[in-house]
Parts: sequence; structure tokens; C-alpha cells
Amino acid sequence: MDGEGRTLKREGARGGREGLPRPGGGAYDLAMSGRLVTIVMLVALLTACGTAGRSPSAGGTPGTAGPGRGSPGTTAAPRAPVVSPSPDPSAPPWAQTEVSEWGGSMTSAVAFAADDAWAAGTVDEGETLITHWDGRAWREVAPPVRRREEVSFRLLAASSRDDLWVFADDGRAWRWTGTGWAARGGLGGTTGTNGTAGTAGPDRTNGTDGTAGTGGAAGSSGTGTSGTAGSGGLWLRAAAVAGPRDVWTAGTTRGDPARPFLVRWDGSGWSDLPLPPGAEVNDLGALSPRDVWAVGRSGDQAMIMHWTGERWDPVPVPPVPGARGAVLDRVLAVSPDEAWALGTAEVSDQERRQFLLRWDGSRWSEAGPLPEDTRLTAVESDGHGGIWAGGESRGAGDGDGDGDGERTILHFDGAGWTYGRTPGTQSGPVVNDLARSPDGDLVVAVGGNPDYDEDSEAWVWTRH
Repeated sequence: MDGEGRTLKREGARGGREGLPRPGGGAYDLAMSGRLVTIVMLVALLTACGTAGRSPSAGGTPGTAGPGRGSPGTTAAPRAPVVSPSPDPSAPPWAQTEVSEWGGSMTSAVAFAADDAWAAGTVDEGETLITHWDGRAWREVAPPVRRREEVSFRLLAASSRDDLWVFADDGRAWRWTGTGWAARGGLGGTTGTNGTAGTAGPDRTNGTDGTAGTGGAAGSSGTGTSGTAGSGGLWLRAAAVAGPRDVWTAGTTRGDPARPFLVRWDGSGWSDLPLPPGAEVNDLGALSPRDVWAVGRSGDQAMIMHWTGERWDPVPVPPVPGARGAVLDRVLAVSPDEAWALGTAEVSDQERRQFLLRWDGSRWSEAGPLPEDTRLTAVESDGHGGIWAGGESRGAGDGDGDGDGERTILHFDGAGWTYGRTPGTQSGPVVNDLARSPDGDLVVAVGGNPDYDEDSEAWVWTRH
């Protein structure tokens, strides 16, 4: 580039001297002609060498990729399609309605109405928090364990306001009764009755020593809690509630090697369902006991499965152009004819890119380009065929909440992306979950500031 630039400058200087006599007359012209021929031949030779190994334009025969441009016999992977989101000045602003300045992060939320929503997470560097929105303020709800620092409540899930569940990192589950939490056990054991301890789970290889979980002590509500599945324990990734007698959880064991699991609650206990070899489930979405989605990976490729009430059926996943591997991280089930899945594709050792899929009732297809400068982490329906998407802004901005840089919550209507005003009180916020009430009167976003470690603030934003 520098050589080309300097040549242009010299030619421009020479052009400014036109009209002056040239030394040498015809001999000079003949010499210059010979030099021009030589230059033309060199340029042609260099051009031929530079294009060798590259694929020709459309209509030609594919060639072999040149050095640094991909694997032999392939062309370079195309750049990920991205778009620049537009500001939406008419959109209602997001308001901060809850924050903990003692360190932590809110991880999950559900919303039923403008005056009925729930959020869960950790504060004070590990102390669990469950809180309820009554339309005016968030009020803390007593957790289902006496020592809240012993359990991290990772997920909330519900099929209705009368069927709300909370799940701990170790796979244990509790159902809200309206006045308190009733233990429902977990993969490691079953719930005890009449104040007795939970029974031990069957022998598994979940823990490093492969022993069964032990029964929990009697719960304060008169039911026992479940034991853990081996000394290694579990790591819960996803939960979905299709009904009071149809609940799903998925994750991996903490042993070495870790084992993926997918379990189902049938109203009386949990059963471990086999997964295809190499498969892992990262997220679940349920519409009914006969309509449940599971996404993740199978080997190094993205995986989608659909539960019909009797079995899990694999569903084709559209390939990501130029990717050598992919995984699906989130799924959102809206209706039998609408579902969304968010994934990440591996293009090279240094490059990862996200992609968004949509289910139309018959097949999955790419939904369109994603917004630039934002890593998406959560999706929620807008009730009109589009989605809210939350994540982490990676663009340059001052974080004053005007949307110029902190594009942490965006809206996709199927054609384009927009963003509105978010609270300017957070530095480096990351959205962990989004929830919308069925009537559309309330949308809840929860998250934290992971880059600030112990100084992270567990926050809740709402929009009416």
C-alpha cells in the first residue's frame, strides 16, 4: 500500500511538469516504451500469481484456497452478516426497579401480569435472593432453605402463575404453593413425605466416586429435600415447566468426566432419560406436555430435539455457512408455529459468531442478520411475531443510557433491529434473562456486571 501511494504521488508530480521539453527526444521515447512493456509484463505476471489458488468469480470452476485464506479446496469463510440497529425514540424507556449494591447478579425471571413477576439470583457475593414484584415494588420472598448461602437458585420456570418452580444449581427443585415452597427433589433423590428425610437416589456415576446421593434433612415445611447425585454433584443449565406433572431439567454432572443429563418430573419423581451419544442440552422451552424443545450440541454440531409426549425426535438444523462447528445456547418456545433459537458458530480458532434461528411450524431457518457490537444472551417474545433480545454491549459508548453504546436490550420485528433507552446507572451491564407477561403489560430484564467481579450489582429493569 505504501509503495502504491508513493507511486501515485510521483506520477502526480510528473504530470504537473507536462509541456516542458523532454531530454533525449526519440531515444528517450523508445527507452520509455521498452520500460512500459516490461512493467506491463511484470504486472500481468504478478496478477496471475496473486490469483492462483483463489476461487474465481461465480460461474468458474472452484480453485484451491491460497495461503492464509482457508483450508485447501475451500474458500475463506464469509463474514457474519450484521446490521447496525436503529434508535427508537418513541419506545418506552426501561426503568431500574431493583438493585443490590452488595455484589451479585440476578439470573432468572418470570412475569405473569403487570403486578405479578418474579426474579432470582445471588447477592452479597453468594447469598441467594428470590423477589416478587407486586406492581409497586420488589419484595423479598423467603427462600426454601434456611441458610440461603448454601444454595444458589439459578432458574425460575412456570407454566402459569399457579405453577411456579425454582431450581438450584445442584438440580433440586421446589414448587410455590401460594404461601411457601414445597420440595420436589431432584435427580439425586426423591422428596420425603410427612417430615421424613428424602430417600437416596439410585447409584450413578455422576460424582467422582460414583456413589449414590444421600437423603436430605427434613425441610421446614415438613417435607424432606433431595440428596445430591454423587459427591461430584450436578450443574443445572436449563429448566422448563410444561405442567404440574411435567417438568424438565438438563445440565451436566460435576464429576470428571462430566456427564450430560436430561431428567423429567412426572408428578411423583424424577426419571433420567438417555441422551444420544455426544449430545448435551443447554436450554429447554415448553409449551405443553406434548410440545417441548431442547437445544444444545451433538459432538461439534448444533442440535435441536422436539418432545411429542412420547419421545424426543431430532430436528434438522440449518447449517451455518463457513462454520466448522456450532452450538445452540438458548431456545424460546412461543407457539406451535413460532420458536426461536440463539447459537454460536465456530469459524476459526480466533473467531466465533452468533446466529439466530426461527421455527415456522414446519422447519427451522436463519432469522436474519444480528445487531453489530452486541453479544446476545437472552431472548423473549414481544407477542407480535418478533423478539426482545438482551445481552452485552461491545460498542463504544459512554454508558449514559441513551443507547449510543449500551445497546444491551434490542427489539427485532422480523425485518430490522431497534433499541430504546436503558438505565444509565450501570457500568458494563449484561442481561441474563428476559420475561414478558402474557398480556404484554410488563417486560422484565435481569442481570449483573460480571466484569466488576465482587463489585457487580444485581439489578432488575422493567418496561411497561
